[in-house]
This record gives sequence, structure tokens and C-alpha cells, in this order.
Amino acid sequence: MYTTTRSKCYNQLMGYCQKKGNRYFYVLLFFAALQAAFFLLPAGAISPQAGEYLRKAQVFFADENYVTARDYLQRAAKIDPDDPEVQSLASRLQQKVAERIKEIRQRGDFFFESKNLPEAEKLFSEVLTLDENDEHARLRLKEIAGTYQQIEEFKNQGIEVQTSTGRSHDLEMYSAISLMNRARGFFAQGDRVNALKMLEKLLAREPDYKPANELKEKILQINRLEAFVEKAETAFLEGRMRETVDSLNSLIYEMPHRHEFLLMRAKAHLKLKNFEKARVDLLKYYQVNPDVAIIFPLLSEASYGLKNYLSAYAYSFDPMTGTPRKSLGYRLRCHVYAFPLHYGAIAAIFALIPFTIYFTWRAAESIFVDKFSIGSLSMAISCIFTIIFKSPEQCLGDLIVVARDLNIAWVNYLTGITLLKVGQIEGAQRFLAFSFTNKAIRPRAYYFFGLTRKLLKHNLYEFDFEEAVLSGLAKYRSGWHPKFVKQIERELLISYSKDKSDKTFEGMAYQLVEDVTGG
Repeated sequence: MYTTTRSKCYNQLMGYCQKKGNRYFYVLLFFAALQAAFFLLPAGAISPQAGEYLRKAQVFFADENYVTARDYLQRAAKIDPDDPEVQSLASRLQQKVAERIKEIRQRGDFFFESKNLPEAEKLFSEVLTLDENDEHARLRLKEIAGTYQQIEEFKNQGIEVQTSTGRSHDLEMYSAISLMNRARGFFAQGDRVNALKMLEKLLAREPDYKPANELKEKILQINRLEAFVEKAETAFLEGRMRETVDSLNSLIYEMPHRHEFLLMRAKAHLKLKNFEKARVDLLKYYQVNPDVAIIFPLLSEASYGLKNYLSAYAYSFDPMTGTPRKSLGYRLRCHVYAFPLHYGAIAAIFALIPFTIYFTWRAAESIFVDKFSIGSLSMAISCIFTIIFKSPEQCLGDLIVVARDLNIAWVNYLTGITLLKVGQIEGAQRFLAFSFTNKAIRPRAYYFFGLTRKLLKHNLYEFDFEEAVLSGLAKYRSGWHPKFVKQIERELLISYSKDKSDKTFEGMAYQLVEDVTGG
């Protein structure tokens, strides 16, 4: 700006000199010399542009904005590096920056130690804006970045610390939570040894961490109870059942979720013959673990001890498959005790079997040796089928042989009436005479016997009809009276009965026989 003004004045002067002449030449030359001197005087001072930069640097320095002040001061120093004011301000600025860096470092270290990483990061970043070569700030920011990276890894594992705790950037807290999670995982897997190791590491750094202390106390309590369980199991195996029951009572109270203690206590009660208590424990255990293969045999023993033998017998089988869970002898005892009267009757029957065999043998000996032969037996069997499916006349010859050998009243009667039907009156009379011993067939036998006598013109036939009437009035049970016998009797009544009046013994006997045969 000054150079432009000077050139303009010079041109004006020269033009004026040309116009006005030489008279004014020296006057103007004098003024030109003064003007040149005026412009040449500031040549030893700061340049106007550097001065403007210096002024701005001083303003920002006064406002303690050292970064901006340093920026303008560096611009002024590039133009006039040897200016005393620039050098003076640079010295004072350097001192203030050093003081500011020291102060910010102290604050940053405080926040860093307090695990307030965002604030510490902000302060150390500010240090680097003041001094980009500050090694302390660089190391702190590197540590903060590493901590952030580890925190992010923990978060990817699902581990977070709530901001409300004030330790959301505390790596040790994340590590503590990680150890706690690992301890819980080992505990859930039943590995209490490794769980305790994790908790010891955690409590070495965080002795007041409540969840860790609670879990540790729980594990120690379980270890104590497990030792107590081992003691109870040892007592059970050694047969000290009373001590086993006392120990298990405490364990069940402390750990109600451990249902296997109920089963062990039930077994101990069975050994002590406390069958009702054993049954109660077994039913409780069955509600949570319906293992039929284990529970039902024990319930059977408890029911047997309570003398509920039918339940004991029922529990000795698998309810789904029917497979027996107890021995045959045990099941037989349960069944016998459940039905003592029935088995007493069966025992009595079995006790009579030898006598039955003896008398049967004697009877068989009497039949097959004294009266009946094996040949007669086969003949009788074939004759029976012929009589049932055809008629007695078809096997009359065999029937006579069987009747003669067997000499049974109803067989003699059947043979006699069959012979009478075919017209062999004398043979019929002989066999009918041997059938009077059976009271059930005696009225009919006397009637037909009387008919044979009448046909043979014997005078005593009236006595036979009278005997038939007297025997019939006694009203003995008719006994076995098959259809084929009735049919022969009805045919004989039609063929030979002439006197049907109720005035005579013959007529009355006829009525009795007709009533029996259903004629």
C-alpha cells in the first residue's frame, strides 16, 4: 500500500514539474527527498503484515488460546523472525504452553487412574495439540485405545458394565465380570474346583465384589454338605443306618432339591424296619423321578413290611411291561399271605390227593381186575358212541357183555329195556332184576320187570307193579335220564302197557313211569 502511494506521488510530481517549469523543480525535489526519507525510515522496523500477525497472536495469547496464538506467531516469525517482539512473545508462549501441558498431563493422569477414559483421552489429545511430540500423551492414548479394544472384545462376549456404576471403562471390572462368568459356568457344570480358582483370582483384585463372595460362600457350603453326604454314604455302606438317617435329615433340610437323598433315606428306613417312613420317602421321590425299576421293588418291600401283601405283590411287577422285579419265591409269599384262606383250602386239597389216588387205585383195581377187563373197556367206549349217535339196539351184543362185566344198575337197566324192546323178554327180565339196587330207577325197573313177568304169565307180576308204585311214591331223584333212554321207555309203554287205569297197581305204576319219561 505504501509503495503504491509513493509511486503515484512521484508520477504526479514529475508531471507537475514538466508543466510548471524549472522554477519549481528544486522545491519539488526537496519535497521528494523528504517524502523518500519518510518512506525509508520504517525499513528497520517490523513489516505491516508481520505486525498484524503479531497483534492477533498477542490477542489470542491474552485469551490463553495458545494454539491459535502459536499459529499466528509462527506466521509472523516466517516474515520477521528476528523481530524482538516476535521473539519475546515466542519465549513467553513457550513457557505458558509448557505450564499448560504440565497441568493437562496431571489432570489427564488423574482421570486415567480414575478409569474415566473419555475425559483422559480428551485431555491427552489436547496435550498433543499443544505438543505433538509429547511422548507421555502418546503412550497414554495408546493405552486408552488398547483398553477400548479389550472392552469391545468383552462386549462381543456379552460382558458389559453399566455406566451407572462409574466403572464402565474399567478394564479390571470387565475382567472381573469375565472371571465371574467363567466361575458361574464352571459351577453350572459341577466343576467347583475351577470355579473357586476363578473366584480367588477375582477376589484378589476385587475383594469386595459381592456376587463373587456370595458364589464362593455357596460353593464352600456345598463342599461342606458334600463332605457330609460322603459321611452319610459311608455310614450307610457300613450299616450304621441310624446315623445315616440323622445325617440325611440335615441334608434334605439344607438341599431339598437333592431328591436322591430321599431315596437313600428310604433305603435306610427299610433297613431299620421303619416301613411307613420308607414308603412316604419313596412316594415323594417317585413324584420327581418316576423310575419304576428302582422305586417299585422298594415300595414292594415297604408294603410287605406293612403287611399289605397284595400291594407288595402288585409293586413286584413292572406296570408297563409286566416284567417281574422280584424273585418268584418273594412273589409267591406275597400272594400266599394275601389269600391265606384260599391257599389253606388248596393245601388241604393237595393233602387229600394221596388218599384220592389210593382209593382211585383201589376202585380201578376192583373194576379192571375183579369185574372189568381192558377188552370190555374198549368195547364200552365204542358202545357209548354208538348209543349216543345212533341207538342202543345197534350195539346190543356189546352192551350185554359190558353190563354183565360191569354189573352197574343203570347199565343193567338200559340193557334190560333194550332187550325188552327187541323182544328178548327173558334176557330183559334177568338184567332188569339186577337194576333194583338203584333207588332212582327202581320204580321204572319194577314196572318193566312186572311187564316181563306178565308177558311170561307169571302170577307174581302184581307184586312187581305194587313195588313199583311204592318205590315211586318215595320220590327219589330220577338221576341221569338221557333222551335215548326216555325214547325206549315211551316205546315200551306204547307197545306193552295195556292197563292204564288208576284203580289198579299196574295202572298207577304206568302213571308214575309216564310222568318220569314225559310221555
